[in-house]
Amino acid sequence: MIRTNFLKLLSFIILFALASGCIYPDATDKIPVAGLNSEDLIKDLQNSTPNRTDNPLPDETGLGEQNKTEENKSTAYLTDSRSPKIPEVPTYHEEKTNVVYPREYRLLSINFQRGIGSGNEKIESEVFNITGKTSGYNIKDACDVFDYVNQHWEYRYEKNGEFFFDASQTINEGYKGDCDDYSIVMSALLKNMGFNTRVVTATNESYGHAYPELYIGDNNENTSEILRYLQSRYYYAENIWYSGRELKDGKIQYWLNFDWSGSNGYRHPGGIYFKGAEIIYYPNGLIEL
Repeated sequence: MIRTNFLKLLSFIILFALASGCIYPDATDKIPVAGLNSEDLIKDLQNSTPNRTDNPLPDETGLGEQNKTEENKSTAYLTDSRSPKIPEVPTYHEEKTNVVYPREYRLLSINFQRGIGSGNEKIESEVFNITGKTSGYNIKDACDVFDYVNQHWEYRYEKNGEFFFDASQTINEGYKGDCDDYSIVMSALLKNMGFNTRVVTATNESYGHAYPELYIGDNNENTSEILRYLQSRYYYAENIWYSGRELKDGKIQYWLNFDWSGSNGYRHPGGIYFKGAEIIYYPNGLIEL
């Protein structure tokens, strides 16, 4: 009974926090977080744990300024041949569960799935508009999508935190929305490209927030190549952030932060994580508390 009441209370707090609005993409709040600096990319991956790494940022200067075109000119040498592919999520037996989640969590999960899975023709057209491709996508293409969405995104506060727009509707309206809309749009575009994402909701004393993560594999070699590509492309990134999920068989899935946060005033994949109590929603309906 105590656990049930606690879950109900926690569910109410989460919904209230999300309804209270996300953090602004140009927020400058300095949140005590942890990162992975470029010198420790491969070393940390080889000694990785499921928890986020704990290397302090040398300088946190805010999250708001968009990536500038002139700053990205140095990425011209990064060709498709140097851009590793993103692996698919393997199927694990433990993900087939009969657990019954609280209604509030199930509602959020269904809303995320609906928003991400609708309007496929519009999403497919938008992916081609961004990448110029219809197949053969890799981490470069995922980064192109990230850059495009963030360059066009306009934050719009949504009073009704329980209502999520479809990804295609948000795109049609000119990439306007809050963190829920952003997570849905980014996940829909990446899903259409054949990639796997999960949506994380996080709450603290001040904010509720939602953000997507991109699956980048459970193989150290391929994951390291992806991280090296990110560090080369976004040379101004002080840290590349990702998280690990340890499975019962000891394998670790790596998930790259695809939130709109960044470092050095620039947004980039692997930006700073929002600090808060997390609930993770997977596309197959799995929920991790």
